[in-house]
Amino acid sequence: MKGLQTHYRTAILGFVTLMELYKKNTKISITIRGDGSEIFDYSLPLPHHYTRNGDTYTIEYTINGFFHTKRGIAYLNDILARFTLSMQVLKTEVMSSEDDGIELSYFQGLKSVVRHKNYESVDVGQDNIFWAIKLYTEDLIKESGEGNLIAYSLIESFAFARFIDRAKDKSTLKAKCRSIWEWYDKRDWTIPSRKGLGMSRQEAGINAAKKNAEKTKAKIQKAIAGLEFMQEKINIANVARDARVSRNTAKKYLIELGYKK
Repeated sequence: MKGLQTHYRTAILGFVTLMELYKKNTKISITIRGDGSEIFDYSLPLPHHYTRNGDTYTIEYTINGFFHTKRGIAYLNDILARFTLSMQVLKTEVMSSEDDGIELSYFQGLKSVVRHKNYESVDVGQDNIFWAIKLYTEDLIKESGEGNLIAYSLIESFAFARFIDRAKDKSTLKAKCRSIWEWYDKRDWTIPSRKGLGMSRQEAGINAAKKNAEKTKAKIQKAIAGLEFMQEKINIANVARDARVSRNTAKKYLIELGYKK
């Protein structure tokens, strides 16, 4: 009987805990570098709490609902990403709250996070996940304006929302995001012209052939340097052997490099 009472009491406590969970709202705390005018620039509601510290300030909002489901988390992350894209956000925190809240729709004045349905359809190689994240990052740069720092969290949030089920593991996905973020950071958040992507099939083929020719030429030059060092004859047969190319290819590049037939 005692065991049954204990089981019953545990079940009741579990039910109460679950009910308390659904009664809770969500509090977001955002630390921003600025003078506070950003709140009015983006038509945000007045914060439930505001503190200033030098050239930064922290605002807090309590939002109706406890975002514990996958869809809810994605929706909340979207709003936090909007803050990061619109302002110079230094830190964000999310916690539960029992205070009365407002709806997420109050934050629609913030810049929208870029959505593009065709990121994964771009055929640029085998690692389509990498390129989807890269193209998304470029859209963020265009949206924010070249030269403006893009928060790493925006890139990672997009990648985890879209590819966590397809990636090998979280660390692999994070490594892709970090690699892309660092690549653009080294280039001061500008988008260099990129050959190959967006080209016609004919142009892409010409570009690939040019790259292969450069590689072959480098192999020929390396073979010639080796023959000179070993004091061997520089002829078609020796170059073809050492560079591991056909005799016709060796002949073509020897003529191009100024060697007699």
